[in-house]
Amino acid sequence: MKKNRGNKVKIEFDEITLWKLGTIIFGILFVLSHFSGNGGSVSDDSGAVIPSAPQAAPQAPSPVDVDIGDAYVKGNKNAKVTIFEYSDFECPFCARFYTQTLGQLEKEYIDTGKVKLAFKHLPLPFHANAQKASEATECAGEIEGTDAFWDMHDAIFENQAIGIAIPDLKRMAGDIGIDQSKFDSCLDNGDFESKVKAHAAEAAKLGASGTPSFFINGVKVVGAQPFSVFKTTIDAALN
Repeated sequence: MKKNRGNKVKIEFDEITLWKLGTIIFGILFVLSHFSGNGGSVSDDSGAVIPSAPQAAPQAPSPVDVDIGDAYVKGNKNAKVTIFEYSDFECPFCARFYTQTLGQLEKEYIDTGKVKLAFKHLPLPFHANAQKASEATECAGEIEGTDAFWDMHDAIFENQAIGIAIPDLKRMAGDIGIDQSKFDSCLDNGDFESKVKAHAAEAAKLGASGTPSFFINGVKVVGAQPFSVFKTTIDAALN
């Protein structure tokens, strides 16, 4: 009986030892295969790859070259910083930039000669009135000069919620004091249709597909960002 018990104990010991060794080997193989498949990364529940070691911070994109060209400009032409705005007069976010941010930019940077703002058109195809609204500002500028361009710009954004269809645009022009017959003829004939479309094509080449899009000395800023975002980018450019 003792001999049998001794043999039985020895067999159980061998089985346990083999089980432990098998578990360890399996674990090592699993870890090696898991990391070799993901290049040293693991995946979360969504399947996204999470680096298992700290990664280098992504580099900021290089500034792009934007030409003022035929854009209307607000501010000192010799200002160190230029903000290019690509905008859609029917876009609510563009109106938000106008009502909430532009005034602060004018007070702190444009009126003080540090920054100039160049306005370019990006009427989005699903905004039925945006193309003609852009043309309306160009007609105003052509007939009465730069101040009239900006007056029409302001009037359209301030009346966006009321309506900016062609009859509305003509009424605004009359209210501003633009020669009505010249304005109506310019707008009806599409005198600036090609200029507006050229601005939109330029925006596409620069990678600006949404409105408003800005380039601050070539650094892209997208959306109706708060003043603080513009301030950070402008101050960096000034320094």
